[in-house]
Amino acid sequence: MRGGTMSHNWARPRQNSIEAIAHAMTVADGAEYDIRMSIDGELILHHNARIERSEKDEHYEGLHPYVEQNHSDDLRNAGFDLFSDMIEDPRVHSAWIEGDAFSCIEIKRPHPKSKLAGGYLPSEKRVEWVVRMMQRVSEIMENEPAPERTAVFYCFDPATMRASQKADVNIPAAPINPFIPPWGPGPLRRTMALPSFARSTVPRMIERWKRAGAPLLPLASDHIRSWSKYLHLGRSVSLTPSSVKRLNRQRKGYPIHVWPAPIDLERRIIDAGMTVVSDEMDPTILQTSRGETRWMKPGTKPLSPELWARMADPSEDSEILLAEAKDCPTWSGLDISERREHLGHLARRLQCDTIAMDEGAPPWEMPRFIGHRGAGKSHKEG
Repeated sequence: MRGGTMSHNWARPRQNSIEAIAHAMTVADGAEYDIRMSIDGELILHHNARIERSEKDEHYEGLHPYVEQNHSDDLRNAGFDLFSDMIEDPRVHSAWIEGDAFSCIEIKRPHPKSKLAGGYLPSEKRVEWVVRMMQRVSEIMENEPAPERTAVFYCFDPATMRASQKADVNIPAAPINPFIPPWGPGPLRRTMALPSFARSTVPRMIERWKRAGAPLLPLASDHIRSWSKYLHLGRSVSLTPSSVKRLNRQRKGYPIHVWPAPIDLERRIIDAGMTVVSDEMDPTILQTSRGETRWMKPGTKPLSPELWARMADPSEDSEILLAEAKDCPTWSGLDISERREHLGHLARRLQCDTIAMDEGAPPWEMPRFIGHRGAGKSHKEG
């Protein structure tokens, strides 16, 4: 077909639900999702600090205003999903623990009004909270840890790397830029994030993240597509061929995750050798408005250069292309020579000498397609 969608409808699961995360791990390369820690030390899959109440949410009756103030049993009874239940879901277990799917685990800090992890200013108490959350993930996954290169901790806290060093767990961490406080309404928090745009260019951030030991740079898409990318004095970065070539020459293969990635920029971001973190996870949308066929497994099921090039051609039939892609082997199904060939193509695109090839999951440098909050951001609780 040359239309943009398939005929049947798709219902988006609630953001950060087990259903949403399982969806991203099966139809794409993996999922980004948020975790909070309950008063009894369990990890809750939830984005917002405050539990939003309405007349339709009678099951929230009796809960304290902030997620972290509540016991996990009460949250589960109110419909919240737990990280420990998620990793036991057969779809998640098969895709992530047994396969090569990727988990971007974003650590959320309590709101200062919860009085659990310090006040409005950065503090050691808040750092210790982040440390404990990292350690809880490791404890919950003790019997079946995340395979190497399949997980990373995201966090907006400037002390993320210090917390990671103190936690001493096997999942590495990467601070998110811009740095955003864990309190305040959305417009205020975005305004407070503006100094982060002004302080550093993308190349400078790459160097800082490298020195800190982060395996990748989670980069707000505003750094490459909005007016805020001009706030700093250095050269801005965009997705034009010349800018991409210059950036790749500077980063030498260092991985970048772009969030949220608009659907019409997906192809250009992946072609630039970066990972897409997308809110558009509807598998029935086969094409972008530019006519490109969408392929949501570039990391775990990489395509030949020829098939990938055909997917950029609006005159091609998307259903036929996707059927061909479905028959391609997964990364784990490729032999050594096939993996070496794929990484050779990627190294040339990234303008780096070589990309290390180890057993197991794809290398950090491999561009992936990740579902933001699982199946995409929604306005529902989660």
